[in-house]
Amino acid sequence: MADERFDLSYTGLIAPGADPERARERLTAIFKLSDKGAERLFTGKPVIVKRNVDGATAEQFEKVFAHAGAVLTITRVEVTELAEATAVAADSLDPPQVQGIDTSHLTLAPAPDPINLEAPATTDFPDMDLSHLSLVPGDAWTLEDCEPPPTPIPELDTSYLILEPLPAGSDRESDPRAEQKPR
Repeated sequence: MADERFDLSYTGLIAPGADPERARERLTAIFKLSDKGAERLFTGKPVIVKRNVDGATAEQFEKVFAHAGAVLTITRVEVTELAEATAVAADSLDPPQVQGIDTSHLTLAPAPDPINLEAPATTDFPDMDLSHLSLVPGDAWTLEDCEPPPTPIPELDTSYLILEPLPAGSDRESDPRAEQKPR
């Protein structure tokens, strides 16, 4: 039981008898959410609050949500399946058998020596002047800054076009749209 892990999610569900506006205000204040963050929390769709937490942390979050007047969903994470799959993959170091392809000549790269991790490999990066780059402080940035500018629409030259009067007795004279006055 001590090794159990949980995912915490919120769907916008309010506790019975709780004021929805008050619950929203409290959760926004507790988690220091912006207006957009609060909107995402109350869409009615499950929003992951925290992943892979222990039981004590899950209980703390549940109490905080209950105090705010909201209902937190706690889902148990199945760690055993992932651990078993990893153990099976680690035990079978034979190359995979692909249908119709000989993979017997393939080998796995050796794992790094855990004792020698103090001296990481060095990489030579090119010298680049990054002094003109800066980060926008806080939450004042969006990905809209990364969008390319819109393609300008070319101005059409219509000076060579002319309107000629309709010949007398044409079908256009009886067209009801022709009698409408422009606005």
